[in-house]
Amino acid sequence: MDESVLREYFESNHPAFDSLNIHNVRNITSGWETEILSFDLEESGGKIQKLVARIYPGSDAVPQAQKEASIMMKLQEIGYPVPKVHLIETVSSHLGSPFMIMDRIDGGTLDDKLIEDERKWAPVFFKLFVDLHKLDWREMTTPDRVPLFDDEYFYIKTTLSEIEKALKLIGKQEFMPIVDWARERYRDVPCKTPSIIHGDFHPFNILVDEQGKPYVIDWGAAKVADYRADLAWTMLLTYAYDTKEKRDMILNEYEHSLGKRVEQIEYFEALSTLRRLFDVTSSFEGKTNLRPGAVELMKETAGHVVRVRDRLEDLTAITIPEVDEFIEKINE
Repeated sequence: MDESVLREYFESNHPAFDSLNIHNVRNITSGWETEILSFDLEESGGKIQKLVARIYPGSDAVPQAQKEASIMMKLQEIGYPVPKVHLIETVSSHLGSPFMIMDRIDGGTLDDKLIEDERKWAPVFFKLFVDLHKLDWREMTTPDRVPLFDDEYFYIKTTLSEIEKALKLIGKQEFMPIVDWARERYRDVPCKTPSIIHGDFHPFNILVDEQGKPYVIDWGAAKVADYRADLAWTMLLTYAYDTKEKRDMILNEYEHSLGKRVEQIEYFEALSTLRRLFDVTSSFEGKTNLRPGAVELMKETAGHVVRVRDRLEDLTAITIPEVDEFIEKINE
């Protein structure tokens, strides 16, 4: 994409950006779902804003874009470190899909910092994680939904019902044994304190600017839920892409930052394996929205699917033959 497309958009839709120039447009996409364009916007007088456009694919792009923008603006309002959102555009004609424009954070990811000096930066990661879960969750939901969480089992019952509905809708009932396993045990995991959760919290989703300030990005899966679901997802990704020892370290350091033991985390890890296996197999079959090229990226990291499958079996003793067939297929 060249500079003229973005310039035309700003001039046509946001006349406050007067006599602007667009420079250094680059595609910096790294994930499976959304495309990211980086660019510099120069306004009259020479003021330069460093920005990114996050472009959303698929049929549900508009609600996705609106949801993520509203979450980030609320988090910024209550003081949690996220990039500033400047605008949200739901019309697809400008960049081909709906998009959000926000500040670009130059300086690298927290993963880069951890490689350089883990002792210094690991506490930053865990403080951000625990601080998020300690925010007032009522800020992220509507007043009519607040009383629902008086029922300590509202979250888990609702989650299991939503999972079952999604499995039926997309035709993935082979995963129902995991749902049945979870239903038999849901009374063991009351949610005593709801939290705002990120949904994909890991060092690559934390950017550190040139002054050393961290910013958390990629809020598309955020919601009010049980913080253990967030922690378990991070632990599973660590297990799948790294080692069991690193997975154990994540739990230990989180508990240290939290100041108490996390109960029944393995239950939520089992649900995380379901989420990952469902996402990967459905996406590979073209049943969910992914950006172009994501399936090839998925094939390159196929080894992590084996580890997720193995973790599922360790936690539940459940074997899903269709997952074994999928692993054989992507390894062909």
